[in-house]
Amino acid sequence: MNSEPEIPRPKVTVITPIYNNARMIGECLDSLLPQDYPNYEVIVVDDGSTDNTPEEVLKYPVLLIRNPHLGISAARNTAVRAAAGEIIMTMDSDLKVPGDLIGRMVEGLLADERRGVVMAWWDISNPDNLIPALIFRGYEYFVRQLEEPNFFWGYCFAIRKKIFDEIGYFDETLPLVEDVDFSYRMIEAGYTVKILKDVRVWHYFRDSLRAHLSRHLRTARHKFLYVRRSKRFIDERGTATEYVKLILHLLTLLSVLALPWYPLVFAILLALSLLSHLPMTVWSMKKGFKYILMMPFEFLTKAAWALGVIQGMFWLLRGYNPSPKDL
Repeated sequence: MNSEPEIPRPKVTVITPIYNNARMIGECLDSLLPQDYPNYEVIVVDDGSTDNTPEEVLKYPVLLIRNPHLGISAARNTAVRAAAGEIIMTMDSDLKVPGDLIGRMVEGLLADERRGVVMAWWDISNPDNLIPALIFRGYEYFVRQLEEPNFFWGYCFAIRKKIFDEIGYFDETLPLVEDVDFSYRMIEAGYTVKILKDVRVWHYFRDSLRAHLSRHLRTARHKFLYVRRSKRFIDERGTATEYVKLILHLLTLLSVLALPWYPLVFAILLALSLLSHLPMTVWSMKKGFKYILMMPFEFLTKAAWALGVIQGMFWLLRGYNPSPKDL
């Protein structure tokens, strides 16, 4: 009598780094803990929170590790070193996840020996707010044709623990783009990244334009410094097309200084910058007319990147070395 082959159930350690997010960690853990996967543990690393985050975490049957405020890379690394699992799954503290998340992530990871990381795809947990809806639609456009990118985002991914032994841990000197750096090293070691687009987690996107633009400005300045240091100028996030857009927006911002004398130059650069977002806008409007706002929204986002690059240049000239806490 034939029996079904046994499905492997390696131990999984779920790690959640957190900093000052007492407001959301309860919903996150409420969704995570009733998993249908039989063999997992949960480690939450508090990165020196100044609110009541630790007290909220202690309400749940998880291991809480308290770190001084050293940044997200140090928090992740602390949890990985303490993990008993063969597979590490990391998730942000503002996520809500389905009850079969761990099982589906493990299945996706083990489906191919070359896979170093599988990344869940996100959905939006606050869709009624316009700003999160625009942010999410932009991400949908960006990954619409990506299956095995040469990067991963750190919000929810699973990885074989042995990879940390092979290539090292997250770089604790990087305030941001630590996931970019880790991706490069992992892919150089022969592993791949897979987006599991049918595995969804719900993410709380920033609900104010100011917070969104501030985040992109910070990311841009750190990405500029990292690119200069690593000499990795092109990848599937930083394509030649994106560089052209960035230069256009940078020139548009600089032309404001000469606006009284050369208004036509400013008008032409502004028009070209806006039109560079036309394909995304047209695609986005398939889901509704409100997405016509993608054009000015993406213009402002890319302008924030241009300002971040300018700030990164100033930091470079001053010899300023940012700390992982400079967020």
